[in-house]
Amino acid sequence: MYQLLYHPRTEKFLHKIPKNNLTKIISSLERLAQNPNTGNLNTKKLLTTQNCYRLRVGNIRVIYELDNARKTIYIHDIDFRGNIY
Repeated sequence: MYQLLYHPRTEKFLHKIPKNNLTKIISSLERLAQNPNTGNLNTKKLLTTQNCYRLRVGNIRVIYELDNARKTIYIHDIDFRGNIY
């Protein structure tokens, strides 16, 4: 099990969004924390970075960094598709 760490702006975003989107994001992040290397989640490695990935949850994107040595996932940013890239 990996530990989830959040950037302060991601926590701020999570407090603003509707509850149905929040539950989808939280459940996807919990599944990611259990096994980030699974193919069941809609993840993609970002080309310009070394350990950063994108998780797609509907029209919301989660940008995170995976540290296998420390077993942590640092959530850099969460936002709607048009605002994050």
